[in-house]
Amino acid sequence: MFKILLIKEIQHYLYGLRFHVSFAMVMLTFVIGTLSFVPSFRQANENHLRYATEQHDALERNSKNATVAAVSLSTFALSPKGNAIISDCSGQHLPDKIVYSAFNVFEFKVSHNNLNPLMKTGRELNWAFIVSVVLSFVTLLFAYDAISGEKEDRTISLMFSNAVPRGVVLLSKLSGIVLVVMSMALAGIIASLLILVFSSCVQLSGVFLAEVGAFLGITFFLITLMAVCGLLASVLSSSSNISLLISLCVWLLFVVVVPNTAVFWANTVFPIPHADEVQMAIRQGRKSLNDNAPQGSWSSNDGNPFWDRHKLRADLQTKLLANEKQHRDAYYALMFSQFDNTRRITLFSPIAQFDYMNEAILGGGYLRFRKNWDDLHLFQSGFFNWFRDLDAKDEKSPHWFNPYESLSTTRQEVEVSQIPVYTEQKAGWGERFSAIVLYLSVMLIYTTVLFGVVVYRFQHYDVR
Repeated sequence: MFKILLIKEIQHYLYGLRFHVSFAMVMLTFVIGTLSFVPSFRQANENHLRYATEQHDALERNSKNATVAAVSLSTFALSPKGNAIISDCSGQHLPDKIVYSAFNVFEFKVSHNNLNPLMKTGRELNWAFIVSVVLSFVTLLFAYDAISGEKEDRTISLMFSNAVPRGVVLLSKLSGIVLVVMSMALAGIIASLLILVFSSCVQLSGVFLAEVGAFLGITFFLITLMAVCGLLASVLSSSSNISLLISLCVWLLFVVVVPNTAVFWANTVFPIPHADEVQMAIRQGRKSLNDNAPQGSWSSNDGNPFWDRHKLRADLQTKLLANEKQHRDAYYALMFSQFDNTRRITLFSPIAQFDYMNEAILGGGYLRFRKNWDDLHLFQSGFFNWFRDLDAKDEKSPHWFNPYESLSTTRQEVEVSQIPVYTEQKAGWGERFSAIVLYLSVMLIYTTVLFGVVVYRFQHYDVR
């Protein structure tokens, strides 16, 4: 019985104008999105290679003096990822550069990938955007009148004149919607992959294909949840017009309202100090340290590393760094906490759940940034130990560590290859699956609860 009803539902959708228009729209967005991704990804790669070359040239210049190499600010820039065609994980809005030296990890930055910073772009037209915005709407479009529409046409009352279990009917409708919408997603992804193959833009490695498979799995869960929402709208009303209105309200709430009010909730429920307040605290601490510093703490003599005032200067500079680090690290911890807490609120939206799962499974976005931020702190500690050991071997150094200047530590030349340089360690599959557990669990619970409500309502639904 289920198989017969499922085939009937699939045929009903495939032969309808609704499917033909939706399929054309989905394929068009997949093709346009991929065609626009190819040149932008190539440009981003070229920019990153040019930036890496500049960083290496600066490192060669600094290698003439080991202390200069240690105190000079280096900037680690996140490289473009080929799986950004699946989802950029909001990477354009997140920090993509981290500034560090052997003495500290100073700050992170958000760079403008666009040549013109005035040209603020919205979300990229990648697979995740198409699924979360276009296919989620298409799913509701297919599901909103699955029950109420058939009641108006009186086909559902005719169906129940036979001994057909309502649960089987409901399950066949849900399965039919999910299979039809997933077929659109699969067709669009195949077309996109073909464009990538012919453009030689992204290497279709085993890891990339595994990420594609994981994305399809996440898409299946989202489409199922949106189909359940559409069926719920359908069983809540005996009129398909009212069901359509409910579906549109649900879609606007999930896709537009919740994601775009995240900043409001962050500032209202989880407020943190303004950046200007932190800068003021740093300046006040700096002024206090300067006012209480021993006389001669700003004196220097390049020709004599052992000049006694260099020790005073090194002590003051170390305290100034500690003052800035204390305030900045505390502020960054508050920022991270605010971000994490706000995410828990936006988990109300299945679209947000979908985006967070993509970030986890692709190892991008906030997960990627935080991993590099934490890894860089570990690297910085090793970088300093390397410099300290190098300085200890130099008899011409007084060993007074100054985090900003080359005055009272070793000035010997070092090989460029010996200078520690941070390289990104990508998140492993274990980390990715660990990060996805919360979001996937919420989505499954969401789907189960809503489907239970649909079943209950349908069991008491008047089909006459």
